[in-house]
Amino acid sequence: MKSEWTKVELGGLIDTQKGFAFKSSWYTSFGVPIVRVSDFTDNSISINEINYISNDLAEEHIKHQLQFRDILIQTVGSWQSNPASIVGKVVTVPIDLNGALLNQNAVKIVPKSEIDKRFLYYRLKEENFKLHNLNHAQGAANQASITLESIKKFNFKLPPLPTQRKIASILSSYDDLIENNLKRIQLLEEKAQLTYEEWFVKMRFPGYETAKFDAFTGLPEGWEIKNIGAICKVSGGGTPSRAIDEYWNDGDIIWYSPTDLSKANSLCVLDSSQKITEIGLKKSSAKLLDTNSFMMTSRATIGLFALINKPFSTNQGFINVTPLNEFEKEYLLYNFKYRIEEFKGHATGATFPELSKSKFNALDIIWPSAESLKQFNKITSILHIQLFNLTEQNRLLKEARDILLPRLMSGMIDVDKITGQVVEEMETFKNK
Repeated sequence: MKSEWTKVELGGLIDTQKGFAFKSSWYTSFGVPIVRVSDFTDNSISINEINYISNDLAEEHIKHQLQFRDILIQTVGSWQSNPASIVGKVVTVPIDLNGALLNQNAVKIVPKSEIDKRFLYYRLKEENFKLHNLNHAQGAANQASITLESIKKFNFKLPPLPTQRKIASILSSYDDLIENNLKRIQLLEEKAQLTYEEWFVKMRFPGYETAKFDAFTGLPEGWEIKNIGAICKVSGGGTPSRAIDEYWNDGDIIWYSPTDLSKANSLCVLDSSQKITEIGLKKSSAKLLDTNSFMMTSRATIGLFALINKPFSTNQGFINVTPLNEFEKEYLLYNFKYRIEEFKGHATGATFPELSKSKFNALDIIWPSAESLKQFNKITSILHIQLFNLTEQNRLLKEARDILLPRLMSGMIDVDKITGQVVEEMETFKNK
């Protein structure tokens, strides 16, 4: 019963552990992961650009170690102008980062026995806590911070432990299915990449047993070596002036920055975090690309890829690829994904590495026969349909969870009455 809910202050229910200021000079290519606020996504942590430190150094900072499902709050970030890094963001540690270390500008929240850990996570994800943090944030226009003291002053109604656990169980059912879908997405992406490698690296394509190979090129007859620029159209992007509101306000043209891709959980993306207007598109070097194109980040972090099933544009941190024929897109995509380290080797730049379009266009590519390209397209395009479906399903699950969250946290909905409905809804999603 809601009458059993008591008003509490967060500080009396938790302990906290700040992150440590790990030096970038300590970073290595492998070892123990370092979780930075720049890695935070909406609910979890991205591993696309994760940094590491050596095991020896990690041992010296063991008190900053994270465990699966630990709750983290971003204490330094931006105001609402940049939702991707907004101060007060709450995430939970995924199992892939169990044992990672927490960097500065974030704090780990450790619940006491009076509050269920999963319930606390969802309680802090609710809009009231976000507003509390924004109201207590301090700083200049481009930088905001919140203190542990202000976090601890958050007041809310706390139900009895059994009710907490029921609420957490209901909301977790959505997140568990989302996580399961993410694993399926990963497996599908791996299957497509492995198929590419089997056919075009190991040369075990359909019919390879009887194929004749050219003695000079070492390739099957009908295959060629070409320049990338000869077999696809390569274009860049641009950023409309931030000083002109007309280029951004009420924009409806999808516009990607590399951050969108680093935060994505799927090769197939549905939308961008920012949009531009028609006049913003015309007054910048951004270009509107069709659904047969795909994007690859080309500066700072080189080699993040995405497909989208609607027209889109990007900023200047991309090489956007449009094949001459639609059935060639899948081969180009997975060929480029396989060659990320090669592309990085051709990048130049004093401030950050960048792969230029001219250098990219001049690189060689093995170009299979049209029949092989069509066969590969047939297989991988089916996988991409599944990827888009799972990504869309996750969007709907998040939407349903986020609608339910404030109603459960306010006691508006009786948890005993909704449990059966949620179970039925989960079964519907599983059977799609």
